[in-house]
Amino acid sequence: MTTVCFISMKGGTGKTTLSVLFSYYLVSRKYSVLLVDMDPQGNATIAVAEDRVFDEEGFLVRGMPFILEGFLTPRMSSRELERVVRENILEIEPVKGRVLRLVPNFLESHKYDLHLVSNHAVPVFLREMLGCLDFEPDVVVMDCPPYLSSLSYSALFGAQVIVIPAEASKFGLVGVELILSVVEDVLRKRGEPFKDVVIQPNRIRNTKACSFYLEVMEDKYSGFLSERVVKETVEVPRMVRDGILGFSLQPSGQRKQVLEALASLEGRILGGSHGEA
Repeated sequence: MTTVCFISMKGGTGKTTLSVLFSYYLVSRKYSVLLVDMDPQGNATIAVAEDRVFDEEGFLVRGMPFILEGFLTPRMSSRELERVVRENILEIEPVKGRVLRLVPNFLESHKYDLHLVSNHAVPVFLREMLGCLDFEPDVVVMDCPPYLSSLSYSALFGAQVIVIPAEASKFGLVGVELILSVVEDVLRKRGEPFKDVVIQPNRIRNTKACSFYLEVMEDKYSGFLSERVVKETVEVPRMVRDGILGFSLQPSGQRKQVLEALASLEGRILGGSHGEA
């Protein structure tokens, strides 16, 4: 099982789009995939399962808040926690005949943020949750919020691979450096190296300023940053609906571009040798 965390300190970089599309792509390649929405904004959830996880008043009926509540309930038995986790995973079919499992999320999970910290549960939450599954996913994809929260840190502590979408702006690249400093801090605390830390250029123009900034970051964080990625430029639509449309279209320039970016990510993270599209 490979755990992949998509994270950024800036909104609008394509993080949710890449998380969703990468999950769809892996499902089409016959991977068993669990997409975990770690963001209380619930953008990934809304994009792929809005019609199945909210009641008439707009409240989430299953997903991360219920798992957090169970996880933080004193004296809950392992068997009861397993039941809670399994009941709050949704199966969808983004590619005909192939299942993607989703842990939905929305605003209600905010109220558990400080409780995870005060119970010293942040480093172990993801591992404990995955230990309750009744299936073995090949890949766990985590879509994190564009800010630091207890769930962001839980994802970083539990991830083997970190993907940082980056855009072509000064603020976008500063956001990359900010999250790299956080990654460096988590790395010291967890005492276990990451398999890979990938900067995923998204709409980064090949300007001297951008190239210089990326090279500075590559040098500064060379102890854990993949050397294979910062020189590559790809473009994926930043809006999730546009990305899904591009993924779903019949052969076209946009679809080819999206699939090339996703195949590149698969190759870096998983080796690109599993199944067939």
